[in-house]
Amino acid sequence: MSWDWVPARPGEEDGSDGGPTPALRRAVTVLSVLLAAALAVYWVSVGLRQQADACVADRPDGVAIQDVDARWRWVPPGYECVYATAEEDVARA
Repeated sequence: MSWDWVPARPGEEDGSDGGPTPALRRAVTVLSVLLAAALAVYWVSVGLRQQADACVADRPDGVAIQDVDARWRWVPPGYECVYATAEEDVARA
């Protein structure tokens, strides 16, 4: 598509488009997408695992480690801490 019909903006009368080259814009876009993907992978692998580990670390007094369950929830994304009760212990035994 030709943009010849679009009048030049101030400072573009010399024929330059005044912005970065398409290759630079493409490189910045690719790097931004890769950085966002790397941060998402880090959040999933490390950040969410810390939430599940915090369920064990912050368990109430008298609750054994094997009675702690971290269940995934979608809204908001993360883990929900669930602690077994005496009735559940009897059911598991």
